[in-house]
Amino acid sequence: MPQTTEIRLHNTLSNQTEPFVPQKPGEVSMYTCGPTVYDYAHIGNYRTFIFQDILRRFLKLRGFRLNHVMNLTDVDDRIIANAAAKNVSIRFKPSSPTARPSALKLPSIGFALPTISIPWSN
Repeated sequence: MPQTTEIRLHNTLSNQTEPFVPQKPGEVSMYTCGPTVYDYAHIGNYRTFIFQDILRRFLKLRGFRLNHVMNLTDVDDRIIANAAAKNVSIRFKPSSPTARPSALKLPSIGFALPTISIPWSN
């Protein structure tokens, strides 16, 4: 099989495998979902972080400059219900032990922290 330098990714919108072409040559901006900061991370969260880390490493290996932005929560009905059951506010609290990506211990297990972390706010 011939070697290729082209990166191809599956586009879920078109349901096709397409060449990856960054908006700015040599630079990639990657926005990813982070932890839900109102509770501790679980194995399902770490699956997402593993994929993000592999993609980030691959893009850097291919020579791209990377700007990785991670949001810190994704509030939905399930999170609201869980917070209500625990009698916990869903307002963002920077002092919360789960409010930072570093709370996930990502560096201690070999993952890099994102360039920027954006908290959800209301």
